Amino acid sequence: MKRLMYTFMFAFLSPWLFSCSQAQNSVNQIEARVSQDDLELNIHFLSSDELRGRATGTPEIDISAKYIADWFTAYDVSTAPGYDSYFQEFDVTMRDSSIVKSKNVIGLIEGSDPALRDEYVLLAAHYDHVGVGPATAEGDSIYNGARDNAVGVATVMAAGKYFTEHPPKRSVIFALWGAEELGLIGSGYFAENPVVPLDQIVYNLNIDGAGYNDTTKVTVVGLERTDAESIFESSVQAFGLEAIPSPVPELGLFNRSDNVHFARKGIPAPTFSLGFTAFDEDIQYYYHQPTDESDTINFDYITDYARAYILSAQQIANAADAPFWSPGDEYEDEGIQLYGIME
Repeated sequence: MKRLMYTFMFAFLSPWLFSCSQAQNSVNQIEARVSQDDLELNIHFLSSDELRGRATGTPEIDISAKYIADWFTAYDVSTAPGYDSYFQEFDVTMRDSSIVKSKNVIGLIEGSDPALRDEYVLLAAHYDHVGVGPATAEGDSIYNGARDNAVGVATVMAAGKYFTEHPPKRSVIFALWGAEELGLIGSGYFAENPVVPLDQIVYNLNIDGAGYNDTTKVTVVGLERTDAESIFESSVQAFGLEAIPSPVPELGLFNRSDNVHFARKGIPAPTFSLGFTAFDEDIQYYYHQPTDESDTINFDYITDYARAYILSAQQIANAADAPFWSPGDEYEDEGIQLYGIME
């Protein structure tokens, strides 16, 4: 009788134990391959004084784009279908009506599952910032943009390196947007000129934000708005953090970042931000200020944050069914139309 009971218990628990083992293996792999050294290297470079704030239309933003492209080359990230480089170029009309060239930096890895590899998860962050501006009392006029958004760019770069070594079931697009600070221009251009059909992009996990004031948390703007809420919560918890929704819904942050272009098309698209519990003085001290430099960053926290982002992306890319909008969401109808979902 005991043997029968043990057999039943083993049969009941085996799928759960296997799932837990798989999850722990993913955490171990990410911890081994997503290094703090890589993140520090890339954040320090992108937010260095030499890049003068990465403003659109400057030589320094072009250096930034080439740096990201060289990283993709080094880790065998593919170019998008039909492209012979990582650059998707577009024009930007500046405030004095002059036109300058800008570019998105786009890479791709093919999924491992023949049945799912034609679906794509879009991992994205903007790589531009606001450049040089009014000097502080100390004479610093370079707005380095470490938090906004060198952290996001370095995280997507780390994801590119990781997923070429550990491809998930779905394919993954890595996109670094240009000209975000001038009105979300690069992501908008991609949304109208996608490198794969939009209805094959099943999820966009954006990174953007003003900074952090709580290193125990990740703020997911739109946490509750898609079926991926539990994925974010468990992935963030795996690295000792807590996932929370936007604490300032009155600011409408969901519709103020690059993700909104994809949400309006129907693609589920939250923003995975650094942990903030209020848009307070701690945030405003760095947001679009010369104080936002890489030597003020807590890199232990940033490493956990980046690893949680990559685990979240992996879980979404491996899910049997892609997460969709929560019932009644503002963009649910657009998603139903985009994907041809039968109601």
